[in-house]
Amino acid sequence: MSVQDIPPRFDELLNQLLDDNLSADEFAEFEKKLLENPQARKLYFDLLDINSGIDTNNDSRLQKLDQVILQGINASTTPREIQKSHTGRSSFSTVSYLLVAAASVCIILLAEWWMTDHFFWNQPVRVAQKEKQEEGVPLEMNQPYVATLSRSFDCKWGNENPPRFSGQRLLSKNLTLLQGIAEFRFDSGVRLILEGPTTINIDSATCATVASGSVVLHGYESSPEFELITPQARFFDIGTEYGAKVDEQGGTELHVFQGAVRVQPEMELAEISAPLVINEGNARLIEPESNKEIHLDPNRFKREVPGQPKALTAVRKELLAYDSFHPPQIADPPRFSDWRNSGFGWTTHWRNRANKPGNAPGKSLPERSLQPDLKSTDQSGCIELERGNTAWRSLEKPVRLDTDAIYYVSFFIQQAAEPTASGYHYGNISLQSEEVDKLSGQRNKLLFGINSQNYPTLSLKGQTLEKAPPLLPETTYFYVAKIVASENAPDQIFLRAFYENETIPDQEPLIWTCISSPFDDSNTYPHVRIHAGKSGKYRFDELRIGSSWESVVNLQDPAELPE
Repeated sequence: MSVQDIPPRFDELLNQLLDDNLSADEFAEFEKKLLENPQARKLYFDLLDINSGIDTNNDSRLQKLDQVILQGINASTTPREIQKSHTGRSSFSTVSYLLVAAASVCIILLAEWWMTDHFFWNQPVRVAQKEKQEEGVPLEMNQPYVATLSRSFDCKWGNENPPRFSGQRLLSKNLTLLQGIAEFRFDSGVRLILEGPTTINIDSATCATVASGSVVLHGYESSPEFELITPQARFFDIGTEYGAKVDEQGGTELHVFQGAVRVQPEMELAEISAPLVINEGNARLIEPESNKEIHLDPNRFKREVPGQPKALTAVRKELLAYDSFHPPQIADPPRFSDWRNSGFGWTTHWRNRANKPGNAPGKSLPERSLQPDLKSTDQSGCIELERGNTAWRSLEKPVRLDTDAIYYVSFFIQQAAEPTASGYHYGNISLQSEEVDKLSGQRNKLLFGINSQNYPTLSLKGQTLEKAPPLLPETTYFYVAKIVASENAPDQIFLRAFYENETIPDQEPLIWTCISSPFDDSNTYPHVRIHAGKSGKYRFDELRIGSSWESVVNLQDPAELPE
């Protein structure tokens, strides 16, 4: 179609709609142009499956608009045509009717494929939401997350639904560690090291109850006072590292390694004379009939989870998908180098639509890298997308939120130039579901990027989180996202934006840039989409998707890691 076929301002309104930025008056103007212009309708439907940004608030109005359009098409069949079909000219045979019917079916099928990327007999699998309770499995959707199992060593758990892997979020619940050593990092910042056998109840982000066993508490300077409840006393940390042992009869030892601990005895001990604050270097035994000083013995406690850095073979195995955007050959000019087929863990090349074969737009920068310390020449090269460019690629192992799992996503991102005018300057990478809403064109998405005001952004269904201060153009940032998937509990997503000179820790951080509220999602996300806004220009490099923190922050060339 030619530019002259499109009504004035339609392209501008369409881009605003796709960017969730239409006012009520502008949407009314957009509706009017769709009703009056067939070419505008064609362009609108053509864009449905390549942009998932239409505001859900407009879904009902778009649905009514589609019905009006269809009614208009049906009304275009004139009474004369209907009358002619009933007069029954002998030359209009049964074969003609069959041909017309076949053509109609073909048109409907083509429309179905055009708008949804599949036919009606090949619908994407709809994953049931977590609203149904499986037999024998209690749902925990209303319980809050309060801590994370950050590390573990040789652990065996005694509960029916124990923690399964490091990084898993923990609800308020009872846990029994039969053997091994585990570290719980509470959302308040406090860390608890458990040594089995230990029975503990996680009461909140600032409180836990130990029925029996051995724990070491590491205080956090910015956290509120943490309360550890034992059968004989309550301990409150004051910038503290201390150990507590509780025997089967309830007798409790307190050993203060750093700082001080405020002690609140239970009622039956109220009359026993004892200091209320135990300082560093002291220890006490609190029993039903006594409260006495004992010898401090740090060696009786496991103060950290033992172990060495994870083997590189495990790091490589946990890396599910990778792309360095390194072209196998450099073209002349270099920007035309084919960057769309590098890496592993993918079922397709980078395309311009989710389920279409056309090559994705975008410029190759084969001799440039956003990674500050290039580990391998095969990692050189990044890509540049601008002016609404979109690139799609499908994963061999989709990200699934209908099961208990942890996923991590990392990449380098850079806004390529200082915006010279107002507009849509955003850039992002997102995980996208297979299923597309026919009317709105929306897919479910988990999005990580930079918005038009240059703030780091995390977006998912019903939530958009943005964090000040704004990021700088022509400056590289390293993004790491953590996706916590749960079968019978809430899901949650974390995003951290690291600055150019910031050290990337070996373990996931306590402080995140954006943290979503817990949410319920049982979708599968098989597609990755890279996108630059209509007025944006962004560079992307070193995309990784893995099942551990180490797998996405180890910046070595995966081809050089042992398998």
